[in-house]
Amino acid sequence: FKGTLPDSSVIAVKKLESVSQGEKQFRTEVSTIGTIQHVNLVRLRGFCSEGTKRMLVYDCMPNGSLDSHLFHDTRPNVLDWKTRYQIALGTARGLAYLHEKCRDCIIHCDIKPENILLDTELGPKVADFGLAKLVGRDFSRVLTTMRGTR
Repeated sequence: FKGTLPDSSVIAVKKLESVSQGEKQFRTEVSTIGTIQHVNLVRLRGFCSEGTKRMLVYDCMPNGSLDSHLFHDTRPNVLDWKTRYQIALGTARGLAYLHEKCRDCIIHCDIKPENILLDTELGPKVADFGLAKLVGRDFSRVLTTMRGTR
């Protein structure tokens, strides 16, 4: 869903569907992204947990997902190579922050074009931390196989 706050900020509201799966995903996402800030990570503005309803409120990314630009856009050359490079670099910076700069190492576990959102200047923001794993600093160098979605 899309909405507007009283200060005219445009927001995106993500409603989690399945309560059992949604509860775990909700808690992971709130505890993970709610405590960190980086220019290349989507900003969690707030959340709602009322009865069985679970919603996450983010800054709206007006240019949608990287996926929509790479695979679903019918206009030719919408993303030139310089822009694609900047998106890749920004995404890598966001992931490096999660891996190296947070108190606990955060492994996203679901990096794919659908989870890279683009702001007004096509700056990338890593999104959807529902499958993220927190790994203590002592274990951040010894990672086992982790799986995301396709």
